[in-house]
Amino acid sequence: MATLTEEEDVQEREDQFVTHQQRWATKVRRRSSEMKSFVSDKLELADNPKITAILNKNGENMVMFSDVVVKVSRRGRLREWCMMITDGSLYLLEVNSIKVQHRVSLADMSHISASLLPDNFFIIHVPADQDRLFISARKTEIVTSLRITYFDMTKQELYILCPN
Repeated sequence: MATLTEEEDVQEREDQFVTHQQRWATKVRRRSSEMKSFVSDKLELADNPKITAILNKNGENMVMFSDVVVKVSRRGRLREWCMMITDGSLYLLEVNSIKVQHRVSLADMSHISASLLPDNFFIIHVPADQDRLFISARKTEIVTSLRITYFDMTKQELYILCPN
């Protein structure tokens, strides 16, 4: 039986690791992405007078995050929404018109479930209301914004569940 050199052994292990990842598609997101600084208001809603009126009506001051996300309904239907996170609430707005369809206070959230895989799925759990499943390429930014604003509002950490 022929023995492998150290370089051949390392190369063989790397090849096995790559084929294992490709076969099982278990690539895990990088932990360092949580520490990145983000551009928060992608849709520039803070400058919109309708949004300013909504914020003033609900006693909120600023938009922490906004972007288009896909919400998965209980029946599996996909629909695009504008997600806006303010200093007190999470809003789901219609994409074409700035009309509030859902509003959830950050204090009502119990936790967030986020996939460790790069599939962009996350669930916002609200005990008094239904849980909401979302798909977004900016999953890390949304979860980070929610965690920071939740802590600023309640002085408690928002529990983030990342099942395997």
